[in-house]
Amino acid sequence: MSPSMAMANIYEKDLPSLKEYLEHFSLIGSQVGAVFLINGKVVGMDAFGKPETFSKTFKKLVESYALDAVDWLEEGKDYKASRSEVTKFIQGTLTCPLETHAAVGLGTDYRLESGKLTGFALSLDDKVVHMSIFASQEDNKGRSQTSRMARFSRRSENRVN
Repeated sequence: MSPSMAMANIYEKDLPSLKEYLEHFSLIGSQVGAVFLINGKVVGMDAFGKPETFSKTFKKLVESYALDAVDWLEEGKDYKASRSEVTKFIQGTLTCPLETHAAVGLGTDYRLESGKLTGFALSLDDKVVHMSIFASQEDNKGRSQTSRMARFSRRSENRVN
């Protein structure tokens, strides 16, 4: 936390850790999305309709998840990414109750929410423009969320009724 809550100050505090995280992530081919894990648990997924859009937001997305990963780091523990956990998360999105509404601008706004997941998607002409889905943060309640930065844990709390 910085006294002014200025983004630059927040980044400056966590910059060494963020740089270390960012060194381990790179885009692959025509990638349009990613599933993110923290401490071995799937915490969210972001996807865009075009590789060009995803590549423009990739670094900021990784930073948003990395800020929470730095705060939630459990020293001395070694976690492995589990393909089955990722598969279970993605399958959960397919069975989650879905609400649809006309978007504020163009397209259709989709909202999904269950006890385990929450998320949104925007589509235009039956194509996903942007989608964010987050795992329930029950395991991370009480963890530090002191910045105004749109870290993944803060984005996952945004729900428009």
